[in-house]
Amino acid sequence: MLTEIVGRSLTRRRRRKLLTLVAVTLGIAVATAVGTIALDVGDRVERELRSFGANIALTPAADSLSVSLGGIDYRPAGSGAFLSEDDLLKLKKIFWRNNIMAFAPFLDVPAQAQGRRLTLVGAWFDHAMRVDKSQVFHTGVRSLHPGWLTEGQWASDSAGTECVVGRRLARVLGVRAGSTLPLQVSTTGQPPEFNATVVLAVRGIISTGGEEDDQILVPLDLAQTLGGLKGKVRRVEVSALTKPEDAFARSDVTKMSAKEFDRWYCTPYVTAICYQIQQAIPEAEAKPIYRVAATEGHILDRVGALMALLATAALVTSALAVASMMLATVLERRAEIGLYISLGASDARVATIFLLEAFVVGLLGGLAGYLTGSLMARHLAIVVFGAPLEMNWAMLPAALALALGVTLAGSALPLARGVRLSPAAVMRNE
Repeated sequence: MLTEIVGRSLTRRRRRKLLTLVAVTLGIAVATAVGTIALDVGDRVERELRSFGANIALTPAADSLSVSLGGIDYRPAGSGAFLSEDDLLKLKKIFWRNNIMAFAPFLDVPAQAQGRRLTLVGAWFDHAMRVDKSQVFHTGVRSLHPGWLTEGQWASDSAGTECVVGRRLARVLGVRAGSTLPLQVSTTGQPPEFNATVVLAVRGIISTGGEEDDQILVPLDLAQTLGGLKGKVRRVEVSALTKPEDAFARSDVTKMSAKEFDRWYCTPYVTAICYQIQQAIPEAEAKPIYRVAATEGHILDRVGALMALLATAALVTSALAVASMMLATVLERRAEIGLYISLGASDARVATIFLLEAFVVGLLGGLAGYLTGSLMARHLAIVVFGAPLEMNWAMLPAALALALGVTLAGSALPLARGVRLSPAAVMRNE
């Protein structure tokens, strides 16, 4: 009997049912689109942010040693102040190895050009690193700082004597992409004994707004050969996908319980990744570049808050629309409600009839909203990121649950008012 009553009710007043269905569909579509983008495009957003540069810096642990006696600093200045190039493979062996997006080693060598002293910086430009038998990882300055190059093209690691020149230095020396640049370098690594000459082919001009604008970047092998430091690097910049730090991330690791430490270790906080890097390379000291990491965290937090606000606004608007439609339905069917009550139906029984109607409409609206929202997310991803998104079927149960919640929540207040109607007053049309 109840099923028959609900079925007949659904086939009547079709326009109002259709408007309720459209309201639920639109609300769920917006929530689904925002949720799909937040889940599937979050990494893409952070990869775009990673183009701003590295968020972790590696330097020799010996640099941080403070050993002084009688006012004399006895910190190691030779081999202890460098990292081994071979150890960099260990960056792709840590727990969060897949979050290491790019890194580049650097080695400074003093040089002189046109009587002007400058810094020659050896680096990887596009270096192929074999991680295992099936994986080759390409990394270097090109992937770490893609926005640096402003003119020409990047130098090649295998070319030997190619380079890119900082914008300010290029203007001072009068060179541009395609020029040649003779340099005097020190084979001992210590100026002023510039006892060798090398001619570099300028492939491009870079602009960073920092000290790199006054430097020359050359292949790392060339800098190591000129400086007599084969297999050594001075510092490493790392770009890693990280989770914005919260209060737990800033807790003292030494005071954590075993359970808390496991949670912290298995969360991609920048400090956790630095800890794992130092475990893999004990000779290195890994420090977060907090200016970059904090900026990324603020941007991601604000984007996440904006998405949550949009989804909440859409769902609230949908619930208000459902409430308006249900109120109109209750007022229109008050004689029917009064008849049910006068025949002995309980308030719960009467409310069940309307809630079942809302349940069916919410279920259909949730399914339609999920499909519409997935198409919206796919289109937005193409427009913003240039790549489509696949349908996230994990969002379907959430979309249906939200649709039912919105529909039932919007129906609650009108139904509470409807079951309080006096059967006698309704039957007399009062």
